[in-house]
Amino acid sequence: MVKSKDELYDRIDYLRNINQNGMMDRARIRDILNGGEEAVRALLGEKSSLDFHELPAPNMFLSALERFAQKLGRSPDLKIDVINAKDSERAKKKSEKLERIVGAYDDMQKLHLQLPQIGRWLPGYGFVVWVINTKYDKDNNPYPCAMLRDPFTCYPGPFGNDQQPKDLAIITRVPLSSLIEQYPEHKNAIIGDNNEDANDMSSLYYNSGEASWSNQNGDGKVVVEYMDDDGTYIFLPEGRKIIDFIPNPLTSGPMFVIAKRFAFDQMQSQFQHVIGLMANMAKINILGTIAMEDAVFTETNIVGEIESGKYRKGRFAVNYLAPGSQVSKPVNNLPYQLFQQVDRLERHLRLGSAYPVSDDGQSPNSFVTGRGLEELGQSASMHVREYQVILRDALQEVDAKRLEFDETMYPNKRKPIAGMHNGTAYKETYTPSSDISEMYKTRRVYGVMAGFDEPQKVITGLQLKQQGIIDTQTLQENLDGLDNITNIQNRINSEKAENVLFESLMAQAAQGNPKATMAAAEIRKNPAQMTKILDKFYTAEEETSPEEQAVIGGPQGPVGPQGPQDIASVLAGLAGGQPPQPGGPVG
Repeated sequence: MVKSKDELYDRIDYLRNINQNGMMDRARIRDILNGGEEAVRALLGEKSSLDFHELPAPNMFLSALERFAQKLGRSPDLKIDVINAKDSERAKKKSEKLERIVGAYDDMQKLHLQLPQIGRWLPGYGFVVWVINTKYDKDNNPYPCAMLRDPFTCYPGPFGNDQQPKDLAIITRVPLSSLIEQYPEHKNAIIGDNNEDANDMSSLYYNSGEASWSNQNGDGKVVVEYMDDDGTYIFLPEGRKIIDFIPNPLTSGPMFVIAKRFAFDQMQSQFQHVIGLMANMAKINILGTIAMEDAVFTETNIVGEIESGKYRKGRFAVNYLAPGSQVSKPVNNLPYQLFQQVDRLERHLRLGSAYPVSDDGQSPNSFVTGRGLEELGQSASMHVREYQVILRDALQEVDAKRLEFDETMYPNKRKPIAGMHNGTAYKETYTPSSDISEMYKTRRVYGVMAGFDEPQKVITGLQLKQQGIIDTQTLQENLDGLDNITNIQNRINSEKAENVLFESLMAQAAQGNPKATMAAAEIRKNPAQMTKILDKFYTAEEETSPEEQAVIGGPQGPVGPQGPQDIASVLAGLAGGQPPQPGGPVG
């Protein structure tokens, strides 16, 4: 049932209220991760007595986030299983085509570029949002696209047992000219009265702590995209005006997918509970800086009478004091407990955020025990695996909505796709109604070494292959940088066959086969042509060519004083050398 403007206003206002505390946390996390003076204020409140324009401590939140994003790795492999198919070969071809279709979707929306951003937003904000819409190619062919939206602008509804809310509001500011160009029929409503209330809607929170309409500063009009099962509303809260409504073509739910971090009962950042530790680290670093400055630039205490301006300071200064006068400079020593506390805070922060020192390439010997390091590394790995589970399920939901959207909106539209599938390039066309035919379910599968860095992948992969747990192709599929595994495997097989043929050729030459001897001599002269020479040798006619006859001296082979010459003599002659003399050394 389509909502009225008042119903829509009330529902969006409800979403703002239930997300108010979360928005405050998101704003603080964002400021810390972006660094600069905003990070200083987010951690320390008002600026300290020292004028810090950057954090006076390592931004460990940002470092941990970067490492997590790197560990999440590439997109999980795509698998589609066609069930209830009588013809297994036909089912295989259909599933492979569906995989190519979904793979083309991924390429069009640049999923490989979305994932690094997701790897930062998901732990940082606690969730990420995709919105399903249409993207056109250069020939104006329509395709479904899952657009990644900034979580900072998103206000999701309550999450159900399936980890998906029933509605979502995205609140942003849009330039006035862009909005009028897109909706000229609503120009008057868009311009509005520019009253005082509208101008007050520029910040995330009022001074009273109540959430405002917008979470962004700047020019433009506050616009709300509200999505539920019915469709998508484009809503202006100022004046309560609905300027557009797009019905939802899906039967599976709203036109969005949310990947949410697991938490107790609130949507939170991974670093929410260690903000205080990082704030204390920054404060201690500030105190340490102040103490060091005081220790270097200590005050001068003078007891007695010294004429004003006559006391000189410096390495070569000499002062003549009247009897009874005394000059002293206090000695300020930094308490060693200060540095111990910094180390202790860092250790607690790393434990709380699952950020082991080994991720930074540091030696763990002076940090924690071997057992503690192992447990911390396992904790980090478990966090990565948990995020992979979240992303896997979310991407499967994205796949299902894209396939349903494509078949529902463009059932008979024949469209081209191109890309790579299982290491092989493809270029073909598809028609959603016949090639999708309500097959919306996919499987996203992370490789056996997902989350490992590249050295770990190589070492672990070779060990698993040696133990017979995985095959060569599986190892190749889990290594980054191998784009066309089929071609690589073909070249490996060709190289192996070539080595076998070459060894066979040399064995025949050693046994006195004149054709093999001739081929070996050609390979010696032109090693780059070995493949062609081998092909010629193993496909040559049985009769000896005139060139071979000239080299070997007749059908019986070259005859010397002791009978037929050996291989060394023939090769020496071909190279322009002298054949070895009977009874003399060879070579």
